[in-house]
Amino acid sequence: MRARSRRPDDETDEASAVGLRRFLSVFGVFAVAAGFVVLIAPGVGSGLSMEYLVVMAIGAALLFFAARRWFKRALSSVDTAETPPVERRTTVSVPGDDFDEMLIKNAENAMGRLQVKSTSKDRIRAVAEAVFEGDGADVDEQLQAGTWSDDPDAVALFSGQRTSVRDRVSSFVSGTPVLQRRIVSAIEQLAGLAGEEVSWGEIPDRSEDREPTEPGDHATDRWHGLTALALTTVGFGVLLSQPGLVLCGAVLSGLGAYAVAGSSPSTEVRIDRDIQPTDPHPGDSVSVTVEVENVGEQLIPDLRIVDGVPADLTVEDNSPRHGTALRPGATMEYTYTLSGVRGNHTFEDAFLVSRNLPGTLERVAETDVDGDQSVTYDVASALDLSVPLRKHASMHVGRVLTDSAGSGLEFHSVREYRSGDPLTRIDWSRAARGEGLATLQFHEERAATVVLVIDARREAYVASDDDSPSAVDRSVLAAAKLASALLAADDRVGLAALSPRQCWLSPGAGHTHLARLHDMLGTDEAFAPSPPTLPYYQRINLPALRKRLPSDSQLLVFSPLVDDEVVGVVRQLQASGHPVTIISPDSSGSGTPGRTLARLERRKRLSELRGANVRVVDWDRDESLALALTNAGRRWS
Repeated sequence: MRARSRRPDDETDEASAVGLRRFLSVFGVFAVAAGFVVLIAPGVGSGLSMEYLVVMAIGAALLFFAARRWFKRALSSVDTAETPPVERRTTVSVPGDDFDEMLIKNAENAMGRLQVKSTSKDRIRAVAEAVFEGDGADVDEQLQAGTWSDDPDAVALFSGQRTSVRDRVSSFVSGTPVLQRRIVSAIEQLAGLAGEEVSWGEIPDRSEDREPTEPGDHATDRWHGLTALALTTVGFGVLLSQPGLVLCGAVLSGLGAYAVAGSSPSTEVRIDRDIQPTDPHPGDSVSVTVEVENVGEQLIPDLRIVDGVPADLTVEDNSPRHGTALRPGATMEYTYTLSGVRGNHTFEDAFLVSRNLPGTLERVAETDVDGDQSVTYDVASALDLSVPLRKHASMHVGRVLTDSAGSGLEFHSVREYRSGDPLTRIDWSRAARGEGLATLQFHEERAATVVLVIDARREAYVASDDDSPSAVDRSVLAAAKLASALLAADDRVGLAALSPRQCWLSPGAGHTHLARLHDMLGTDEAFAPSPPTLPYYQRINLPALRKRLPSDSQLLVFSPLVDDEVVGVVRQLQASGHPVTIISPDSSGSGTPGRTLARLERRKRLSELRGANVRVVDWDRDESLALALTNAGRRWS
């Protein structure tokens, strides 16, 4: 398959014309200068032959061009193509990294420092309310008085004291701005008061990756130093009449001319991709073998291949990058390993960088790949889970014990006998004691109507680190497992998403309904492995969801609780008469001030929801879902 590329021939011709014009202009300057010298001092011209003047002019011109080359070499570096960052997932982030980036980048000017200070104080104060367990006035008083910490930097953030000369000198020596040091100290002190372990060094600068180089031919600016050295050697050889220097410079010039005049590289290759297996189970590894064949008639001395790994998959072993040299008709292959959690992942075109033998010119291209194009992780695997539900059930018979008296297994009460009561429910012991006939009543067992609601907003695509599954990945797999368990217990189950990409499945039962629910979890756009581009508008999307919810339904909401918006959504759903149990996969990171602050904010949101009578399952990343549900059920019982 031929690669798609473009050659900027017009730009090359224009650059050559510009170079020729510059040479002629420089030569003309030297000629005019020589003419002025002859006019002003005719004796000088009579003592010099025309051949000598020409040689001197040529030597001076060579040194001039050499100086230009040295200057350009000193200010530039080798310019090679940028390749796609396929080793790093770009669809998830770690909570708090945006705060760290704000501390580093926005503190460079006055307006930025004001924004950083205001935002940091508001977020730290909100966390302090939960840590101090007081109202707003008490918290403000403690923060301003400085009684909450012995660290002067932490206290200074809220006390309003001006920056001293000593602080400025210390900031200059350490290279850390005073405001940044105070914010970091305040977060560290609050984390200590909350019982969090704090261990971090310098805030890492997570600058964004550079965009890949556009397809086409590009000069790499290699061998500029050799060209400058050759011009310098020949120039001094001409001026000093040293044939040895001229000969040495000629050799260097030949090498430089070979490097500059190297042939254009070729990207005429065929690439085939083989994926094993193409339908793995969640978390399984996938082996990818890439075969490359040179289908052109030209030697490719330096070929770099970058396979188009989907942005949601993690590279486990080896690398999707490979470098090789291929003769015409030659073939090579390499293998690397990927892993994923769920969803369908489509591979991109392969990214190629081909260089000529001297390395002075490279061609960038994107080429189609034959063979396998995608891998799909099935979410239909389920565990035998017992889900603790609220006493909020439908009229269908099931396994949820209600407070209503009727037929069942667990004793509820005794009432007077009524004509038509079953004989099996008469309290014969009481009748034998002469106390008359009475009927036994039991807790009625009814089926629960449960709607699984997954937080799939853009903000929910977070993970504790770059290699861990995202909160949405964990939520989708957990929903698939819980759906299987609930339907096996004769409950009715529905599905919805908190996302601008809407999804709704009405509650139902049976194997067909389970298959449809699993299919939606695996293929519906609302639960795609990549986050949505549009924001979630609560005023538009939430009322639409509430209209669809059955009146007797209870909700299992899956959310990492990374912001306050989802807390408001849960509280509104709870207030509208739908008991809510929230399963929160912990995606908090560690090691930086921003990640620590985000972890403290999540703890605060968990506390607020518990205070609003919302059942909370705090699902740690190192804990199985079954164990998290079991521990939560013990606390609720």
